[in-house]
Amino acid sequence: MTFKCVESVKLNPNFKKHTFEIFGYDFMIDEKLKPWLIEVNTNPCLDVTSKLLGSYLPRMINDAFKITLDVNFPAPEEAEKATEFPVEGYKDNENMFQHLYSLK
Repeated sequence: MTFKCVESVKLNPNFKKHTFEIFGYDFMIDEKLKPWLIEVNTNPCLDVTSKLLGSYLPRMINDAFKITLDVNFPAPEEAEKATEFPVEGYKDNENMFQHLYSLK
């Protein structure tokens, strides 16, 4: 839905092929545990400012490459194993984006 809001103004369909961008979605959760979308950043901060981010950010970037670059340029099997970023609670072959998408 957020992309529909800017589709005619910001997203150029002529430049979509073989490109991708990482967006940062900021949410707040109210007292009833309802999530509220606060903003969407086209240039999200990827600084490692905590141990938790140090664990999640490399995995998030690796997963972004898996669902974009690796589709067009598959890595050899031994290279794939060398680029895993373990995160507690997720299997090495589990894509975190797919997991988060399944939670909706």
